[in-house]
Amino acid sequence: MNGDQQWSASDVVNGYGEYELGTVIKKYGDERFFKRIARAIVAARPINTTSELAEIVTSSIPAPARRTGGHPAKRTFQAIRIEVNGELDVLPDALDQAVEHTVPGGRIVVLSYHSGEDRIVKERFAFAAGACDCPHDLPCVCGAIQTVRLVRGVPKRATDEERSTNRRAASARLRVVERIEAVRKSDGLPVGSDAPSGLGY
Repeated sequence: MNGDQQWSASDVVNGYGEYELGTVIKKYGDERFFKRIARAIVAARPINTTSELAEIVTSSIPAPARRTGGHPAKRTFQAIRIEVNGELDVLPDALDQAVEHTVPGGRIVVLSYHSGEDRIVKERFAFAAGACDCPHDLPCVCGAIQTVRLVRGVPKRATDEERSTNRRAASARLRVVERIEAVRKSDGLPVGSDAPSGLGY
């Protein structure tokens, strides 16, 4: 995402060890044939073009699995892109900043195309919604503050019709929260209020 950085996909494809490369493909691509793909990439080095890489990845996947789910190499390319850009590293802070800079009543909508992305969105939205580890039958003492309300409790998925016209929509998950005035979970009062806490002392 930063055209000025020296780090590139070539560094990942031609520089990572087989285990490290396989880990990236599995973690960021949800690719079940990650071991075979990583082994084939390492054996074919140096790889200089995306077409070379696509061919190597495709040939590493069993023929029956190639016939469904779009281009066979898409998950590997996605994984390499996420690794190069550090996308999942910057996402939590980006989401927190989005919440911070949204005015009460405004909504934050996030569309994720990867389970790793959606997991982070779910966690950060839950944190902003005041999630805490305190027992439900006792007052909150962890200092949790709610700054959003969840508009959708579960992510919205593409309909069959949407998936038929846009195959990329199949993996998409939509989550929505609405900004509210910050409230302390311990007493349900606005942050900054001088009212006593809900602990009773």
